[in-house]
Amino acid sequence: MNYGYVDISVLPLYLAAVVLIDIAPGPDMAYMVGAGIAGGRSAATRAALGVSLGVALFTVAVAAGLGAVVARHPGVLTGLEIFGALYLAWLAYGTFRDARSAASVQTAEDGHHNWFRRGLVVNLTNPKVMLFFVAFLPQFLGHATSLTLQLLMLGLLFQLTGLIIDLAIGWSAGSFRDKILARPSALKVMTYTSAAVFTALATIITIEVIRALTLNRAA
Repeated sequence: MNYGYVDISVLPLYLAAVVLIDIAPGPDMAYMVGAGIAGGRSAATRAALGVSLGVALFTVAVAAGLGAVVARHPGVLTGLEIFGALYLAWLAYGTFRDARSAASVQTAEDGHHNWFRRGLVVNLTNPKVMLFFVAFLPQFLGHATSLTLQLLMLGLLFQLTGLIIDLAIGWSAGSFRDKILARPSALKVMTYTSAAVFTALATIITIEVIRALTLNRAA
C-alpha cells in the first residue's frame, strides 16, 4: 500500500527478514553478550544504544548515497573489516586486563567503560551491516515515490527491531552476571569469558579478511 511517499506493503516481508538477520550470530550479538557479561545490564543498555546509533548513521548514509561510494571503492569494506578486527582485539585486551584486577571487575558496571562508544564503533566497523544497508534495503523500495523517505523508514524499523533484540540479549547476559555478582572468583571467570568472546570474534573477522584478500589476488 502506497501512502504518497512511502510504500508500506513491503513491511511484512521486510520485518520478517530483519528479525532473522538480527538474531543471526554476528559481531553485534557477540558484543552484546560480552558487554552484558563484563558490565551487567547497565553496560548492555549503553552498548545497545551505541549499536543503535550506528544503525541510524548507516541509515542516513545510505539514504544520502553511500551505496554509490561503496560500489566505486570496494576496498572501503575491507578497510572497515580490518579496523573492526583490531578494535575487537583491543577490547579483548582491555577486558582481559580488567579481569586480572578484582577492583576493576567489581566496578566494571559503574561506567568507566564507555560501552556506548564501543557499541557504536563495533557496529560502524561491521561490514555486514553496511552490506545489508547497501544491498538489502534497496530491495524493499516498492512503489515509494520518495526513495529517501522509504530508506529512512526501513532503516528506522531495522534500528528499533535491532535495539529490542540487542537489549534482550544483553540483559539476559547481564542478569546471569548479576546472579553471581557476590562471588568475585566467578565474576572474574565471566569477565575472562567476555574477553574470550571479543578475541574469538576478532580472530574470525581476521580470517575472513585474509580469505577474501587471497581470493581477490587469485582472481
